[in-house]
Amino acid sequence: MINASHVAAGPTPLLNRATISAALLAAAIFVIDVTAPLGVDLGALYVVPLLVATLSGPPRFQWFAAGVASMLMLAGGWLGPSPRIVSANRIVALALIWIAAVVVARFRGTWLALRDRTKDLADINYALDQSAIVAITDTKGAIKYVNEKFCQISKYSRDELLGQDHRILNSGYHPKEFIRTLWHTIANGRIWRGEIRNRAKDGTIYWVDTTIVPFLDERHKPYQYMAIRYEISDRKRSEELLREQAALTRLGQMAAVVAHEVKNPIAGIRGALQVIGSRMAADSRDRSVIGEIIARLDALNGIVQDLLVFARPRELRTESVDLAALVSSTAELIRRDPALANVEVRVNGDRSIVRGDREQLQLVFHNIIVNAAQALGGTGRVDVAITRSADGCRATITDHGPGMPPEVRAKAFDPFFTTKHRGTGLGLPIARRVVDAHGGNISIDTPQAGGTVVSVELPTA
Repeated sequence: MINASHVAAGPTPLLNRATISAALLAAAIFVIDVTAPLGVDLGALYVVPLLVATLSGPPRFQWFAAGVASMLMLAGGWLGPSPRIVSANRIVALALIWIAAVVVARFRGTWLALRDRTKDLADINYALDQSAIVAITDTKGAIKYVNEKFCQISKYSRDELLGQDHRILNSGYHPKEFIRTLWHTIANGRIWRGEIRNRAKDGTIYWVDTTIVPFLDERHKPYQYMAIRYEISDRKRSEELLREQAALTRLGQMAAVVAHEVKNPIAGIRGALQVIGSRMAADSRDRSVIGEIIARLDALNGIVQDLLVFARPRELRTESVDLAALVSSTAELIRRDPALANVEVRVNGDRSIVRGDREQLQLVFHNIIVNAAQALGGTGRVDVAITRSADGCRATITDHGPGMPPEVRAKAFDPFFTTKHRGTGLGLPIARRVVDAHGGNISIDTPQAGGTVVSVELPTA
């Protein structure tokens, strides 16, 4: 890439360092020429100040300089010890001066055109650097050049990036087939365009609208690639928010119908079954059937309740909440579930006070820890680490299960998406809605070592 000044060059003044130096040099040569001993002819030396003056002088100045040099040369020959105005050397010198003027004129035109083109390229490069993320790689993907904007958004220094390939930015979001298609396209000399989700050095996620252009040699084979990217993280967030708002509008309408048509009848049926069960003998075989029906109704009622909580969240009732104590009490509640009794939940961290709704925050951590425990198959350990910072605190919930495939993690916060044979797919979406309402952030990571890490960041009180 070209680095150059971006200030337009103005017209060259007539009196500059080059023309003044040439005038002084011509005067000195003229004096020496006039006073030179008989037999010494210095006519050819007048070409030197001509070259000095015209290389960086004003446009078309070479013709003026050639005329002055010719007059000084002829005058020097006339005023010398012996008139040499028509000597063969003077004629050759005169021809040499004007040949030099023609050569300089052509060279100057070519040089000015090249300078203008170089400046145009520098201006284009400057504009590109101000707006785009630019990288150049070789055919194996090794990074050969990155601009400053690339370093700013990736949080890596130039030295950390050069020699690496773009796997250093891999967020694990895109499937392998996506990457193979990309490489197949550019390796065949075609331009690839698409949107890529990357991970910066500090772990933050950002989206880029990417165009990769292969540079081809004389055999039409790529010898390097230039990637031009534009950050579109804000646009992707806006698109996601619009999709969520449209889905929530439809969901809210459905929830009102469900609450009226399903929830109330469920309560009536459950009450009637409890009455029937209470009238049965303790050793009746049908008593267990009634109990199973009531359990299924409770599960259905839980689904309806999740739907209502997600579609119509209530207003926050904020108070000071000890996050470590809240997570510990939530873990105790989860351990009372017989299906999760063999799951150990370890809570480590300092006392961190956040400002939030205790009941809703407990719902957040209940959903996350239950998901982690279920990922372990009901047996294993879930680690919860709570750390504080200047402007907030973070709870990191880590399980040691099989982890999430990229396509599952991409949809983990989508309403009604679930990989369980029983489940509403609303646990994590509800958790994110609650965390967002508290001004926090929730994210999922899948380390290469395995397992799943869910991070919840909340502002401190």
